[in-house]
Amino acid sequence: MTFLAHFARTFTAALAIASLATAAKADAVEDFYKGKTITLVVGFTAGGGYDLNGRAVARYISKHIPGNPKVVVQNMPGAGSLAAINHIANLAAKDGTALATFSRGVIFEPLMGNKSAQFDANALNWIGSPSRETNVAFVRSNLPFNTFDDLKAREMIVGATGGGADTGTFPLIMNAVMGTKLKLVTGYPGAPEALLAIDRGEADGMAGLSWGFLKTVRPAWIENKFVRVLVQFGLGRAPDLKDVPTALELINNPEDKQLLELFQARLPIAWPIAAPAGVPAERLAALRKAFADTMKDAEYREDAAKQNLDVDPVTGEEISEILKRVYASPESVVKRAREIAEKAR
Repeated sequence: MTFLAHFARTFTAALAIASLATAAKADAVEDFYKGKTITLVVGFTAGGGYDLNGRAVARYISKHIPGNPKVVVQNMPGAGSLAAINHIANLAAKDGTALATFSRGVIFEPLMGNKSAQFDANALNWIGSPSRETNVAFVRSNLPFNTFDDLKAREMIVGATGGGADTGTFPLIMNAVMGTKLKLVTGYPGAPEALLAIDRGEADGMAGLSWGFLKTVRPAWIENKFVRVLVQFGLGRAPDLKDVPTALELINNPEDKQLLELFQARLPIAWPIAAPAGVPAERLAALRKAFADTMKDAEYREDAAKQNLDVDPVTGEEISEILKRVYASPESVVKRAREIAEKAR
């Protein structure tokens, strides 16, 4: 037998063995999940952006997971979703039957020095996010806030959820680096309750709320111009907010820009879904693939469109890379960020 013939036969045999091993792992994953229930914990009350996106994924991901386990949603509000992320990191099963979605901001709480954040963000197994996000600061249009400069001229009362959440953090960033006079009213368990406060006149508006979520749950506010968006947070202007300046456009100081960029790093993560550390590699791979397949699922996309939920998915690997970069930020920037985060709690 020639060398090439021997090599070809050996290579073919190796491929066959690898194929059998892959099939065996796939069968093991299917056998594990068959008849099981996966619990997706949502760190906020029902009806908020994390809840809507989490439930939309939960409705369709089962058919893409080998064994087609049942997927149920459990709301676990508390401390701006810190309760949920602590739960998934420390108490939830590590076998691939526990997932959670929580504030994209709370992920950075260990970096911000929050001792109540009992988790390692880089150790969690990130599954993905259904979309990327733009945040906005908005006010009721019947109030005397017509341009961003008005936020620097007079006090505006903003509703906010718990510490680490965008609505509690972004107002303080604006006050610190943009000269605004935003006054926080905190403690709302979720965005729906904060929006209700605006309806009742308890708050003038919000800062740091998802633009996609606002369009989803209050489309009439947009259509009837009940609220006015004064500034947006993101790398560029959203297509439907082309006349609204970004925060980065309004800041000139390089160090202030760097600080804002650290906080804005959470926006591409948008609606993160994670599993605990320690999930077996083959099950983690199956969950990530199932998430990716769900994002392409025609039924899921149709459902998302009906709810005005954006679909612009971010992979678990992408989330991991974002977190590595943020957690490696210069200490001088982190120190300023911690001061702001401490005030938000």
